[in-house]
Amino acid sequence: MEPADSSVLPNCLQKSLLIGVLVALALVIAGRVFVPAASLLSTIAASAILLAYGAMAALCPNRLHRRHPDILRWAMIFGLLAGAVFAGEIILEYVLLPTDNSHYGMVEFGTVFGLYFASAFVSALRSLSIKNAVFTAVASAFIASLVWVITVLAVFYAFRGSPRQVLVLRAEGDYEDFARSGMSDFNAFIVEDFMGATFFHLLLGLLVAAVLGVLGGLLGKAAARFQK
Repeated sequence: MEPADSSVLPNCLQKSLLIGVLVALALVIAGRVFVPAASLLSTIAASAILLAYGAMAALCPNRLHRRHPDILRWAMIFGLLAGAVFAGEIILEYVLLPTDNSHYGMVEFGTVFGLYFASAFVSALRSLSIKNAVFTAVASAFIASLVWVITVLAVFYAFRGSPRQVLVLRAEGDYEDFARSGMSDFNAFIVEDFMGATFFHLLLGLLVAAVLGVLGGLLGKAAARFQK
């Protein structure tokens, strides 16, 4: 029988994730408010994926906790670590102003994917379940992706129109992308670009985490059996 306070962790996480989704949704809508010329479709797509995240945040924490308490514990640890990597890289670009941030991106995503894999490995090592490993990796990506979208949009709006942001966008190749896009309004282009990035990052992040969860789970389960 579980202790009376066994629901504290999933309930707290649920509330935190729902708040995060609402903050992210407000930031997405703000992009449309700041730049009305931006495509409504891009805003709807970004909002839709966040609403899906909201549904998952409302439904999944308690179910995952009932399945195995370690899933949420490890997901919080590795998800927040991955989120810190995302946030750190985004902020670091504005501090250091690199002329080319491709190396930053490779280190950023390499580290984050390594954390997803590690979360699955640890989960399978303790529970001997590949399914638990996949759930842990995907939950970690869920948390990290929310941190990413909140940070990237908040920082973008905070530095909007500043000389420092111009250098960051140039390092990311956004001006070249704009020239190839055929669009005439850079502000509309960059907001649409961020909305598209929001949609695909939140979607693909979970899919990549699921694959890494399988791989980490297989290795973790094999390691656990080897230890025995």
